[in-house]
Amino acid sequence: MVFRFYSLFVGILLLISTPIYSLEVIEILGGKASEIPIAIVPFEDSVGINSQKAHQIISQDLDRTGLFRPLNITGISNSPSSDININYTKWSAMDAQFIVVGKVESENRDKKNIEITWSLIDIFKEKTVVTMRYIGKKKQYRAIAHKVSDHVYEYLTGSKGIFHTKIAYVKKINNKKYSLNISDFDGFNSRPILNTTQPIISPRWSPDGKKIAYVSFEKKKPVIYIQNLRTGKRTLLANFKGNNSAPAWSPDSKKLAIVLTYNRNSQIYIINEDGTGIKQLMRSNSINTEPSWSPNGKDIYFSSNRGGSPQIYKINIEDDEITRITYESKYNLSPSLSYDGKLLLFLAQDQGKFKVAIQNLISNQVLKLTKGPADESPIFAPNGHLILFTYKDYGKTTKIGTVSINGLKRVPINVGNAIIQEPTWGPITN
Repeated sequence: MVFRFYSLFVGILLLISTPIYSLEVIEILGGKASEIPIAIVPFEDSVGINSQKAHQIISQDLDRTGLFRPLNITGISNSPSSDININYTKWSAMDAQFIVVGKVESENRDKKNIEITWSLIDIFKEKTVVTMRYIGKKKQYRAIAHKVSDHVYEYLTGSKGIFHTKIAYVKKINNKKYSLNISDFDGFNSRPILNTTQPIISPRWSPDGKKIAYVSFEKKKPVIYIQNLRTGKRTLLANFKGNNSAPAWSPDSKKLAIVLTYNRNSQIYIINEDGTGIKQLMRSNSINTEPSWSPNGKDIYFSSNRGGSPQIYKINIEDDEITRITYESKYNLSPSLSYDGKLLLFLAQDQGKFKVAIQNLISNQVLKLTKGPADESPIFAPNGHLILFTYKDYGKTTKIGTVSINGLKRVPINVGNAIIQEPTWGPITN
């Protein structure tokens, strides 16, 4: 019995057992987790796919996380395409703990479709631990390869893979045109969902994956729109007196925290996603901005200068208790929470440079992940193991890239030569 890929990712799971590493986010912080050596063997290909090969896509996916060390197997002869007749001694001598093998064939019933069968093999235990098969259209070749990466990642770490997810970002062209774009997480298959002559900032993907909220200047001041990703319909959420900015979705996708300047200083409000029920979160003479919800929906983290320089604070929505969170640097901003609420992501000014930093909210340990000098807009991947951010390309053009939460891997995302800014990461939806 064969399940078809088409618009949904569907496969046959022939053999799978429990994750063997079950890496915890807290354990990864600080580089405590060692990289897993893994060999991604070139897939036997009878179809003749001319684009980037499946094994290359899988290898790049896993390498980007900082948790895997894909082995260089260039020149290896007699590479297997299945889990039959594996030379365990040879792969063990190469220090491979696991190998991925597979093949790409035409689907028998329809030559327009492809069938990809693959296996994950434990070299130490000398057994196959996962085998799967996908059938889909040729144009879904990259998507299928990403799903292979997802399954390998989940088996070996215990956390969901994010390689089939989407990102959104703003492209700025000649300071005259702006577009809000969606692409695969690695920058491929980019398409615009909005083109305008006015700036776009602060896009944020709803946790249910159906909408994106963003700030537009098309009314000659910042206002907040919500755009339905299926229909393309836009709804004006906030056009109050003064500036309307920094939308942040609640975990249930029913509310947003936004920042308004009714008076001189920015203050945080909560509003229903249909624009009703607006309520000020706190009253203060200080600037309160950049809200970010905790996964439990009870706390909102935000940036404020209430202590003098910008720092990150937390307010409990139910009792209004406010707690300062960051202390290590004199200037911290742009908070974001991991999906499990254990890690705080933010920008820290360190020796005059803005760097992406991460704080363990249990131990309060802080780790600087990037070198700066002008990094911006950090946001977690939906599994909390990778971070999307912007950086300056040799001090000139703003680009986007990812950094692993252990700081071991910083990899650019190629989405063209224009100025790329304001990234956001979509949820795991299937």
